Amino acid sequence: MPKPHSVIVGGGLGALRGASAAVTLIDRTNHHLFQPLLYQVATAGLAPSDIAVPIRWILRHDRNVNVRLGNVVAIDPVRREVRLDDADTPVCYDYLILASGARHA
Repeated sequence: MPKPHSVIVGGGLGALRGASAAVTLIDRTNHHLFQPLLYQVATAGLAPSDIAVPIRWILRHDRNVNVRLGNVVAIDPVRREVRLDDADTPVCYDYLILASGARHA
């Protein structure tokens, strides 16, 4: 029996260690930004590279994870598909996790 396929939209804080599923992580950016420390970058206490880390580097040991750079434009829950703005083929899933984060003003 094949492993279930999970799609995660958003590359924020999350644990994937030991997951028994194939995982596709989709994010608009290629890095994870730890926003609680933005104030320290603004006050020159930290360098921007100290709080922004490439997503693929974070997940480099997780062989079950595929990272895709893209912008989700549609989700079809009946077909279990996620459509990206620059891809002709949708990403199919068994489980969908929407963790797209927040935007601060």
